[in-house]
Amino acid sequence: MAAVEKRVRLNADPDFWPGKDHAPMTGVDVREDCVKIFWADGRVGHFHPLWLRDNCLSPSCYHPEAWEKIQDLLAVDPEDRPASAVLGADGELEIHWASDGHVSRFPGPWLRRNCYDDWALEERRPHRVLWDAAIAGERPEVDFTAVMQTRDGLRDWIYKLRTYGFCIVTDAPKRSGVVTAAARRIGFLRETHFGTDYSVESKPNPENVAYTAIELKTHNDLSNCEAPPGIQFLHCIEFEATGGESILVDGFAASEKLRGMDPDAFDLLAQTPVVARFHDYDWDIRHRAPTIAVDHNGVVQELRVNRQLEAPLDIPNEKVKPFIKAKQALVRMLRAPEQEYRFKLRPGEIMSFHNRRVLHGRAAFDPNSGRRKLEGCYVDCDQAWSRLRVLERAE
Repeated sequence: MAAVEKRVRLNADPDFWPGKDHAPMTGVDVREDCVKIFWADGRVGHFHPLWLRDNCLSPSCYHPEAWEKIQDLLAVDPEDRPASAVLGADGELEIHWASDGHVSRFPGPWLRRNCYDDWALEERRPHRVLWDAAIAGERPEVDFTAVMQTRDGLRDWIYKLRTYGFCIVTDAPKRSGVVTAAARRIGFLRETHFGTDYSVESKPNPENVAYTAIELKTHNDLSNCEAPPGIQFLHCIEFEATGGESILVDGFAASEKLRGMDPDAFDLLAQTPVVARFHDYDWDIRHRAPTIAVDHNGVVQELRVNRQLEAPLDIPNEKVKPFIKAKQALVRMLRAPEQEYRFKLRPGEIMSFHNRRVLHGRAAFDPNSGRRKLEGCYVDCDQAWSRLRVLERAE
């Protein structure tokens, strides 16, 4: 079947498209509990027969337009096995099932993009670069006009956000509303109890220390939420004040350093949920989660570090001292001068960063020496990484 016909039949589901990284299948070997697929680049994929039956792509099992499973899970026979499995003339894997004669066909690109061997998972794992203060010499940045007017500029922006955890957008207009327009290029704005956007400047009767002129230690925003915002944007509109330099720290890099130097402290922070809380006259938002979150492979996924939002510890008494010492070890690592990227955000620059990875802060400034005004907003990571995947399909 021609590639164009496949796209029509499968309604252009990109998982079926041949890609630049796709090598054709060259062979298949059926065992009792494994179907081995061989690719022309030497890779071998191992698929359990039940996995293939559960993921059948026939129109009765997988909706060709909605791109969703419609096969009832309870209709899948756990004991089913291939009566035969061959590579068809069109390059698809064709399986005839023993239980009912049902036929499944799997395009090579789909199998490659969904192979779950360790090598395949590693191939698909997003690349990320850990960094320290030396990033000052090669900081990731993109041009505002390219971001707003081109797919390549937008893709480059989000790619750098995912890879480095931050990216500076340069040469943006110095006016209100620009940051939300830029953020909407990535996705929907995340509304919080502060609204959909906010202004950061010194003001009387502040409900948050960010709205003062004092130093802000590096932190993650809204660690008290069940799902803290993913991507944060801060647009510098005016900056005439003395002081107020921005500080960024790669929390993933600092966490890995802590794991290497004090694995017990790392494990305690990763295994002990604690409460963070924001409360005022109108809100009382709290959530319990570990300070460091790791996935099933132990890879760091997020940090929750914000001294202002720490609730009183409610962990077992014997854990209090070890936990506080472990948290201090992490904070010392985060504040080490060699970990901090310090710079003065210039008017017309948008500092964008992955809030659950990169901690941000600022030095104290003198509000009497001039105005310092930033505008900010958030977009969830779901939106950002989705937009990047869609943009990468077009390459």
